[in-house]
Amino acid sequence: DHRDLHSFPTRRSSDLDHLVFAADDLETGRAWMERTLGVAPGGAGVHPLMGTHNALWSLGGCYLEVIAVDPTTEVTRPRWFGLDDPQVRASLQQGPRLLTWVARVDDLTHALGATALPLGEGVRVTRTGLHWDLSVRPDGALVEQGRAPTLIEWPADVTTPERSLPDSGITLERLTIAGASLDVQTLVREIEAVQCVASPSSSLSATFTTPRGPISLTS
Repeated sequence: DHRDLHSFPTRRSSDLDHLVFAADDLETGRAWMERTLGVAPGGAGVHPLMGTHNALWSLGGCYLEVIAVDPTTEVTRPRWFGLDDPQVRASLQQGPRLLTWVARVDDLTHALGATALPLGEGVRVTRTGLHWDLSVRPDGALVEQGRAPTLIEWPADVTTPERSLPDSGITLERLTIAGASLDVQTLVREIEAVQCVASPSSSLSATFTTPRGPISLTS
């Protein structure tokens, strides 16, 4: 990847980090997303603490992941993003879907203390070449069916995925959150490319510009 790292916009105190798509198994999810976007993933990872693995696509100033349970890894705690929830598991058997999203913050401890949302506590997560702090509930559950974001704090010495992934030619135009609580609306208010609407049609909807033209994917 030959992109100029200085060309990325300056991050604010809260911003969109990435979108979380989930699949019943990673190979199915990776193939589905590649067919949908017309672009192969630019990266991948394994999360031993959470018993999951993923594939990654650049969206310019942010990125998306397709994540799935790693059947080769046993865990001693509930997996993140509700991946052990029977209802979530049943929905993924019908096909991959947009599950939730992650917002980047400068100070995770402060951000968790400043919101009334029950987002859990900060957990240090690692994978090869990367480490970060993420809000995870003890039960691993999604908040507001995925409308509320997980919060992430990246250490200053880490090159984050939206900078290291190769340019995919895909950009996120908008993430729309329908039927969100006032607490979610308050958190979202300062985040570009994210909007809350009253329509109950779908909890989450992401619109992309791709080499194949505009594409919208819903939860």
